[in-house]
Order: sequence, then structure tokens, then C-alpha cells
Amino acid sequence: MNLRRVPVLSIALLLLILLEGLSFTKNFAGAFAGISVEKKSKNFSEIAIIVNPENPVSTISSKDLKNIYKLKKNTWPTGKKIEAVNLKKRDPIRKKFSYIILAKSASRMDKFYLKQALSGKGQPPRVLSSSGDVLDFVRYNKNAIGYIDIKEVDDSVKVLSIEDISN
Repeated sequence: MNLRRVPVLSIALLLLILLEGLSFTKNFAGAFAGISVEKKSKNFSEIAIIVNPENPVSTISSKDLKNIYKLKKNTWPTGKKIEAVNLKKRDPIRKKFSYIILAKSASRMDKFYLKQALSGKGQPPRVLSSSGDVLDFVRYNKNAIGYIDIKEVDDSVKVLSIEDISN
């Protein structure tokens, strides 16, 4: 066996594995983008979109929710500034939210937020460590919106219905 070929084969194999991994990630993210409302509903059932109880909004469309988190919509119908919050990018609830509502991975959204901030086009949502932290933030901020694990919801916040996704 020619020893010079071993490193080349190892590098080629490593590149193949990396490329396959990237392809899988891209396909996985894309898989959520085109799923039906019924499947979105099933996948989204673990997530609650929450606002402060004093917020007059009780329903939101997935398009408006997407626009809030893509920094295209920044005020409530009352004219007040929306204070959106995110969970950490590795949190399973954030991953689901990102794939289903934003049709992008949490990592891609973080890159988007960085680009927007550096270009002066908007500030990213505040990132909080846990569903409990999001719950507390929304509880004490009248213009806040966030998402948490449905199991963590209590009566200190209001859960929004999503018009085009029935939970």
C-alpha cells in the first residue's frame, strides 16, 4: 500500500462526510419550509407564542410572526414598539420555531441578525437562556412577544392563537 495515498484518501473521505452533513442540514431545514398547515400544527403544538396579558392582541398570523422575527414588523397595532425575545439557538423550542415559522435554522437566523445589526437595518431580538426567562420577560414587559414550551405557560401571560396554524 502506498502511504502517500492514505492522507489523500482520509481527506477525501472527511470532505465527503462534511458535504453530506451540510446537505442533510440544508435538506432538514428546507423540509419544514414547505410542509402543510396540518403538519405545521402537529410540529408546532409544543410551542406557545406569548404576550403580556395587557397586550390587546389575541391572534397573530404566521406571516406577521415571521415578519416580527425577521425585523420587518416592529410595532403593535397600538403603535407601541414590539420587544421580541428569542431562546438560545441550541434550544429545541427555538429550533422548531425557527424551522416552522421562519423557514430557516436558528444559526442562519443569527447570521441574518448580525448582518442586519452591522448594516444598521435593525436590532435582533434579545436572547434569553430558558423558557422561564422568556416567561418572566414577557410577564413584566407590556410590548413583549416570545415563544416557550407549552408546558411552561402559566396565567401570568397570554397565549396567542396563530390564525393560519391551528394548535
